[in-house]
Amino acid sequence: MKKRYHSFITVNMSQPRTRQTFVLLCFAVAFTFALAGALAMGQAKSRLASAEFSRITSHISSKTLLMAMSENIPYLQEKMQEAGMEEIASRMALELATSIDLRDPRTYLGKELPMYDLFDSEIDVASSDFDYTSIPIESPPPPELEQEIIKAMEDPDEDVNERPTGSIKNKQVLIYNTHFWESYLPELGKKDPRLASDVRKNITTISKHMANQLEKMGVGAVTVKRKYTWNSGSYVQSRKMVKAAMAQHEDVTYLIDLHRDAQRRPKTTKVVNGKTYARLAFVVGRESKHYEENLRLARELYKRLNEVVPGICSTVIIKKREKGNNGEYNQSLSPNSLLVEVGGVDNTFEEANRSVEVLARVIAERIGKAKPVSNGR
Repeated sequence: MKKRYHSFITVNMSQPRTRQTFVLLCFAVAFTFALAGALAMGQAKSRLASAEFSRITSHISSKTLLMAMSENIPYLQEKMQEAGMEEIASRMALELATSIDLRDPRTYLGKELPMYDLFDSEIDVASSDFDYTSIPIESPPPPELEQEIIKAMEDPDEDVNERPTGSIKNKQVLIYNTHFWESYLPELGKKDPRLASDVRKNITTISKHMANQLEKMGVGAVTVKRKYTWNSGSYVQSRKMVKAAMAQHEDVTYLIDLHRDAQRRPKTTKVVNGKTYARLAFVVGRESKHYEENLRLARELYKRLNEVVPGICSTVIIKKREKGNNGEYNQSLSPNSLLVEVGGVDNTFEEANRSVEVLARVIAERIGKAKPVSNGR
């Protein structure tokens, strides 16, 4: 028996037909998610570009989706006959939640399927062994690290701004770390990937090493470091830090933000001629006003890096500002801005240093202050 109260319908679940309809509805929803998961994995393996995936799913209208569901849900079919499509769509949108767009099933499927939102990243170029399951993952630091950072910030000697490198006066390259706490499990003596963070022993060590390599090749480089918490807004804080450094070093033309990926070792490691490298990956923000220039730079470096050490650079990824993605990554500050993922949680400082040595040589070659690098190392 159905009763209507102020446009809402109450359904008596004691009726056999109603219970059958409810069970069918549950099965239909489960089937929808299972089908979407299978489709996602299949497309990951075939390396379908995100732009193509978006074009496909964007053509699925709310009417088509409702019609498909109604084939297995008698109650929905009945209601479609009784009411217009706009009324049904508005009711479903209200019941599901605000911010869910029925014209794009990804907006709600992605909330339920693990890592489904990775498909919102666009693979621009990639090595043959790279697919959507290899896309760099950003992971927040453990909650307890926030307190460690706050405590460290109380020590003025710890919260340094600039790390001078070498004797070259004019600095052309500025290297920094928006997520300075990102570290590597072997260096911390830990195994849980959620704990690959440390206030002092972290990615900043790799930045210093890269700056030193650039200086040896005649390219002035400087690193900057400042402590702040994840909750205070990482990219807002690092932007302030970088702008201050650029004001001090007017010759800076390259901004390099080094990160550590959260992917595991098989996807972040490359062995070439008996040497192990932490794989590099470039992330380009589509929202940057220098998007086109930064993308061209990343593509150029991707190609040259892999000429020097085959497979050392896995991909160039493009990210828009959505679903928590920053989408800009401070790359509007310079047309020569790079966000580089250096290995993953299971790599070591030695492997990461070996990789940024190659990156430094390629950048120095581009700037024109060093001899062209030869293939191999």
